[in-house]
Amino acid sequence: MRISAITARLASAVLLLLAAVNGESSNGATGRFEMYCDGVGLFLTKVDGAPAPRKLLLFMYTGFPGVPYVARDEWKDVKAYRNGCTADGKCEVLAHGRIWLDNEITPDGHRIAGKYEIDLAGQQIRGTFTAERRLYKHPPRICM
Repeated sequence: MRISAITARLASAVLLLLAAVNGESSNGATGRFEMYCDGVGLFLTKVDGAPAPRKLLLFMYTGFPGVPYVARDEWKDVKAYRNGCTADGKCEVLAHGRIWLDNEITPDGHRIAGKYEIDLAGQQIRGTFTAERRLYKHPPRICM
C-alpha cells in the first residue's frame, strides 16, 4: 500500500507539471497597445524567438489621419522594432511581419488579442498575443 501511495503522488506530480508547462506555453506574448495618428503600436513581451529580452514593438500603419477602427479576422502588415524603440520613426526596422486580430480595435476598446507571424532574418517567429490599451495625456507620437 505504501508503494501505491508513492506511485499515485508521483503520477499526480507529473500531471501537474505537464499542465503547468502546457499552460505556460499557450499563454503567448503579452503587452500593451497604443493608437496614434497614423497607426497602432503593439509593445509585446515574452515573444519566443525574439532577441533578448524577448520584447518587440510591432507597428501597424493605418494611414493618416489615423483610422480609429481596425477590423478583425484579416492579416495586417506590421514592422517589427527592437526592445526600447518607440513608435517615433527613429529606430531601424528589425523585421517585417503580420498580425491577425481576434477582435477589432475601436476608439473605446481596451483589450485586443490575436496572433503574429514575423520573418526575423529567415527565422519564422509565430505566436499569440494579448494586449491592453495604454492611454496618454500627451501622446508620444505627434503627426503633422
